[in-house]
Amino acid sequence: MQHTLEWEYVPEYELLGLSSSFGSHRLGWSLNRAFGWALACEADVVVTHPKGAEETQHPAMRYVNREEGVAVTLVLNRMPGGVLAQGQGASRLDYLVMLNHHELAAHEVMAMLRKLPEVAFVTTLDPTASGALEPLSVFE
Repeated sequence: MQHTLEWEYVPEYELLGLSSSFGSHRLGWSLNRAFGWALACEADVVVTHPKGAEETQHPAMRYVNREEGVAVTLVLNRMPGGVLAQGQGASRLDYLVMLNHHELAAHEVMAMLRKLPEVAFVTTLDPTASGALEPLSVFE
């Protein structure tokens, strides 16, 4: 008798998609001011695209406060060579935000983001369906 073990990975973060006409540093500065974070430059997320095996490097900013249980990563989604997340309409979004916040729920953060003049649109994304799960795993 054979048994099949099925295991489904559930990330410990919420994934948000943002549209903004502002650059990464200006958006990061706005998020820092609004939430009291200290987003700073982090290593780029490297994505290898299947067609032609091209790589794109997506700049990232990160803030981690282990005492408060907060980890936030802002990643530029769209680059001239390709996008990091494509599924669920994510290819139209400018930024991805990985959010692990024990004090605030994702809908509370989204409500605050919608009030920022630098954010035109915000939505939740499924990391697996959007295709962002594997590239963003470097931050877990």
